[in-house]
Amino acid sequence: MDFLWSNMNCLKPLLGCITRLHPIIYPTSQRSWSRGIEPLSELERSQFLRHSVRVRIMTVSSEDDFHLLRSFPYHICVFSKLLSLSWMVVFTKSLRFFLSPTLRNCYIAIVQPDLARHSIGTRCAALEGLDIDTMGTIAQAPHLSETVRSCKALVRLQCPPLDFPAWKHLSTVPTLRDVSIFQESFSSPPFRLDTHNLESLTFLNVTTLRFSFAPITDITAIIQHSEFPSLKEFELADHVLPGAELLLLLRALSQCKACNTLEKISISDDDPEVQEPPGESFAVISELHCFTQLRTLRIYVRCSINLDNGLLFEAVSSWPQIRSLTLYDPYRRPPKVTFRGFFAVLSQCPYLQALHVGIDVVDIDINIEAESFQHTSLKGMSFHYSPAVNTEAVARIIFAMLPNVQLPEYDKTWDDVKTHLESLKASSSLKSADSN
Repeated sequence: MDFLWSNMNCLKPLLGCITRLHPIIYPTSQRSWSRGIEPLSELERSQFLRHSVRVRIMTVSSEDDFHLLRSFPYHICVFSKLLSLSWMVVFTKSLRFFLSPTLRNCYIAIVQPDLARHSIGTRCAALEGLDIDTMGTIAQAPHLSETVRSCKALVRLQCPPLDFPAWKHLSTVPTLRDVSIFQESFSSPPFRLDTHNLESLTFLNVTTLRFSFAPITDITAIIQHSEFPSLKEFELADHVLPGAELLLLLRALSQCKACNTLEKISISDDDPEVQEPPGESFAVISELHCFTQLRTLRIYVRCSINLDNGLLFEAVSSWPQIRSLTLYDPYRRPPKVTFRGFFAVLSQCPYLQALHVGIDVVDIDINIEAESFQHTSLKGMSFHYSPAVNTEAVARIIFAMLPNVQLPEYDKTWDDVKTHLESLKASSSLKSADSN
C-alpha cells in the first residue's frame, strides 16, 4: 500500500476511497464531479488520512477538489509524510494541506502573499530544495524575500531575483550549495537591487551559482560584496552582456575568493540585434587567467574578445586542467587563430577533450610532414563558420594530428573535409589489414 500510494498527481484516487464519494467519482470520473459536494465529515477525514499519510510525492495541477478538505482544522497537515511537492497552480491558499515537517523538495509556480503567510520554511523545517517560478508574471518581491528568509536548511534554491535581506539570510545558511537566480526572459525583474547599502557577505559552502536574465549590474553588486570560497560552477545568461559591464562582473568574480576553486564558467548572451561599436574589443579572456582550476569554459558573447594565437596560448597556459573550451564569435568575424596557434594550445592541454574556436583554415601555416605532434584526448572540435578552401589538406592535418576527433554532423560547410577524412581512415584501415 505504501508503494501504491507513494506518488500521486491529484486528489481523486484518495477521495475515491471515501464511501460517499466513490460512486460519484467512478466510473465516469468527470472533471467537475465535486461541484456542489459537501466537504468531508469527521469520519471521512479519518478515512482520507489513512491513505494520505502514505503519499511521498505529490503533483498538484488543479484545485478543483480542494474545497472538500476545508473541514480539516487549519493547523492539520493532510499529507504529513510528504517528501516532494510540485505546486502547479496559481493560488496557494490550499498549500497549507501539504506543508509537511518531512518535506524536502518543493516547486511552486508563483509567489503569492499566502505563501509567505504559510511560512513554508517554518512549517517545513527540513526543506532542502526550493524552486519558485513566476510563470511569466511579476513576482511580489516582499513575499518572495519573506518566503526565502523563512528557510533555514536549504541546500538548493532557484527563484526570481532577490532583495539584499534575502541574500544576507542565505549567507547564514551553512547547508546551502546551489543558488540559481532565474527571471523569465520576457518579463521584468520584480525589483532592482538597492546597491547603496550592501554589506559584505560570505557564502562558505556554495558550490554552484547561476544567473539567468537577472540585471547584470545587480549580479555584479552581489558578487563584489561577497566571498565564495567553495565555488566550483558559475553560469550567466542574458539578452545583452555589454563588454564594459561584463569586464566588471568578471573582475568581481576574480576577487570573490573563487580563483582556486572554480572549475566551470559559462557566459552567454542571445540578442542578435545588439552589437558593440566596430573595432572595440574587450579583454574578457585575460580576466579569467586567475581561475587555475578551470575544467570547462564557455564564452558566447557579442562583444569582441579579439582572440588570436598569443591571447589563446597565454590563456590556456593558466588552465592546466582544462577539458572543454568554447569561445564563440556570433558575428563570424575572420578568425585570427591559425593552425600553428591551435596546436600550440593543444600542447599545453593534455586533458582537453573539446575545443571550439574560430580557426583560419584558409591560410594553412603548418606542415604535417615536418610535425610529429599528436593529441589523442581531443574528441570534439568545430571551426565556427570558417570554410575550408583546401579541404584535402585540412582533412590530412586532422587525420595525422587529431586521430580521435569527430567533426560535428550539423556543419554542412565541412562535408568535403569529412569525405576526405573518411577516405583517409578507410585507406589506413585497409593498409593495417593488409599488413596483418
